[in-house]
Amino acid sequence: MRMRTILATLGLALLLITGGIEPADAGECRKLTKPVSGEGRKYSVQAQVDGTMAFADIPCALHWRNTELCATELTAFQFSAMVVDYLSGKEILMSDAFYVVASQGEKHPVAFDDRLAAEEFIAKGAGGELLDHQQLLDYPFK
Repeated sequence: MRMRTILATLGLALLLITGGIEPADAGECRKLTKPVSGEGRKYSVQAQVDGTMAFADIPCALHWRNTELCATELTAFQFSAMVVDYLSGKEILMSDAFYVVASQGEKHPVAFDDRLAAEEFIAKGAGGELLDHQQLLDYPFK
């Protein structure tokens, strides 16, 4: 009985410390109940749809958007989804951002507040493909 209590306490502590977040490369796309923090924040998406929903990366958020949301929720997602500018760390509306996909050294798409910053990121050796929001919605993520 005491061992069960200790294990339950340790499990709860681990959940609280990590925020219940698995790395985006865990091969599982799921909605999180807390925003992503730390280094992973620059790849994440957060929206207000019947409360806070967060995703560890942009492809997961788009998968969820395209397969799990009803029309009303989709509208709320479109007007509230925020991504993080890769360079400044500032939150920006997902529909206003520019994205670089398939860049060297980054396994996730990254968002930029303005097109010029994204173009400079590509030109400085990161490579990749520059997308606006509509192109991102149509991009064939694996």
